[in-house]
Amino acid sequence: MIQKFFDLQGASLRVTAIQPVLVDFFGRIFAGRSRPLPTAPLAFGLTITSGEPLAMPQGTDPLYQGPILDEGEACFWQAPQERVLAFPGVISLTLSDTAREATIIVAPGAEERIVMTCGQLALQAALLAANQFLVHAAGLTLPDGRVALIFGRSGAGKTTSTLALAAGGLGLCSDDAMACNVGGDRPIAWGMPRNLKVHRRTAEMLPWVKPLLSGEWSAEDERPVTLAALRTTVSVESIAAREIAAVFVLERSGETTSRCEPTSKAEVLALAAADNVRSTRVGVPKGERELFRRLGDLVRAVPAYRLSAGSDPTDLTPVMLAALNIEKIVA
Repeated sequence: MIQKFFDLQGASLRVTAIQPVLVDFFGRIFAGRSRPLPTAPLAFGLTITSGEPLAMPQGTDPLYQGPILDEGEACFWQAPQERVLAFPGVISLTLSDTAREATIIVAPGAEERIVMTCGQLALQAALLAANQFLVHAAGLTLPDGRVALIFGRSGAGKTTSTLALAAGGLGLCSDDAMACNVGGDRPIAWGMPRNLKVHRRTAEMLPWVKPLLSGEWSAEDERPVTLAALRTTVSVESIAAREIAAVFVLERSGETTSRCEPTSKAEVLALAAADNVRSTRVGVPKGERELFRRLGDLVRAVPAYRLSAGSDPTDLTPVMLAALNIEKIVA
């Protein structure tokens, strides 16, 4: 049995598997930063096995049944002591209702799916057990060391804007996933940097990105760019907790220049909740209600802005810094 530990910034997540490759796939979420022994109190345990994923028993009334993003059909149901999410024949996740434990069963050949919805939900459960929570947002460090969180609807240009802000001198924590903690005097966040998928339009808007791309254009007109390649041009931050300076709602302005101005906190919370909180046929699960509460605590604690990206994203960094009364990038 292989056992590794991942740092949750003050707590530990234990991942156990028979095959090292299964732990390694999950470790990609943390950029491979595992440890042989825990460095903080254990908050959660995840077991990953290879085999036949669970199937929803006949006659079960699902909490949800239908497609999930780009992963295909899924079913989510309540068992006597646990909740189960399954992509039939591919992968399943079992979350205990009482114990701080989860199990992933992945079909041979589908190991890449470990880092997708099932792995992300397991991570969310582990973070909630450690009094933290995961949000679908970009994170960039400011010259004063604090971090800006950026929420955006699908198609708002979050990856493009994140890369533009990083090229403007901000540090890249993550373009997609940030872990937050609102339990202390000041809310903090830490990112999970990962390889990015860059759309052809983004590469055209940011010419410096083109030489860094690898692979071929996908059916979605995207190519990957690795963190190693990005590090040659921008600052990719370490996995460390930083104070949250502000939250931003990203939108496309349709104008040439970008703008950044204060906005309603209710607007930020509505967008963040729509993109992060899941509901089922029988309402919002307890864990999702807790996530919504913590999102509310976060938005109340820091300033809120609307970041309107213009047709030339290279002006995003000075626009954001001006709104935050930070005059220039500190060398």
